[in-house]
Amino acid sequence: MFPIYELFNYLNRHPSDKTYSKIIVYLFTHQKEIQHLTISQIAKRCFVSPATMTRFCQAFGFSSFSHLREALTINERIKCYNALRMRASDFQQLQEQPEIFLTNYAAEITSALKDILEKIDYLEIDQLLEKIQQAEKIILIGYTTTLELARNMQIAFSASNKLIHVPENEELQKKAIQQADEQTVILVLSSYGTILTSHVDLINQISHRPAHSVLITQHTQNLMTNLFDQVLNLTSTNYVQIGNYPLEFFCDYFVRRYASLNEKRK
Repeated sequence: MFPIYELFNYLNRHPSDKTYSKIIVYLFTHQKEIQHLTISQIAKRCFVSPATMTRFCQAFGFSSFSHLREALTINERIKCYNALRMRASDFQQLQEQPEIFLTNYAAEITSALKDILEKIDYLEIDQLLEKIQQAEKIILIGYTTTLELARNMQIAFSASNKLIHVPENEELQKKAIQQADEQTVILVLSSYGTILTSHVDLINQISHRPAHSVLITQHTQNLMTNLFDQVLNLTSTNYVQIGNYPLEFFCDYFVRRYASLNEKRK
């Protein structure tokens, strides 16, 4: 799923007349058709050579064209409500009783935020913020939706004169982690802890560095959390349908609390 996200990331950051942009547009507007086409046939439809298509696949982390086609096939077959973290019954309710659905949705958000308030350890948070204040380098890692959250936190910390590094792809993340030392804090944002199983090499690399590593996540029971020096488990249960609301709520508090403590030091 992450390579698919990188395709959108490229499309959002480059002109539509770029060769790779044209290929991406074709792929996502012909997802069913490409399941039955060869790399040469798709290259011809995109007005590029098969070699360009091969380089395209490799540039976005696909080992081959078959790997790309498989990922797009899976993406096309996912039910729209599954992609929106919804059960079929909830989707049907949204179709037939939108007011009830929205009421239930709001109630789940409220429950999740109350859960955070019951679990939060204010002293632990302040101690972590003190580590961040004293650290020479902070690396903040996020994927897909949490990457955007990481970018927002980077801007918020900069208002308190604290530089946060947000490497935006796995290659840059691994390089940043390799350079991490005792004066570095590595923060990993993951809504449901899926990064622990989808990027095992990266997590193992973090665990072998002398930096202080912290996983900030919504409820997860993944055993690989023990590879981090510190885990902030924000909720006591999963709130799948509401996505990142709990994590965003906490991270907003996190950067605001840092700003308030930093101001008191002056």
